[in-house]
Amino acid sequence: MRRWNRWAAGGDAELHVWPGGAHAFDALAPDAPLSRDARRARLRWLQRLLSR
Repeated sequence: MRRWNRWAAGGDAELHVWPGGAHAFDALAPDAPLSRDARRARLRWLQRLLSR
């Protein structure tokens, strides 16, 4: 199986690791401070991407 690397292909991505956050933690506990931080990080990334 061939692995696709978004960065090597010229794509835009950021890797954020949220200690204590399981898969889909922001959907399971949307009001948790960790979830709010994760959503803000995604929005900042998207704003930077769209402002180019």
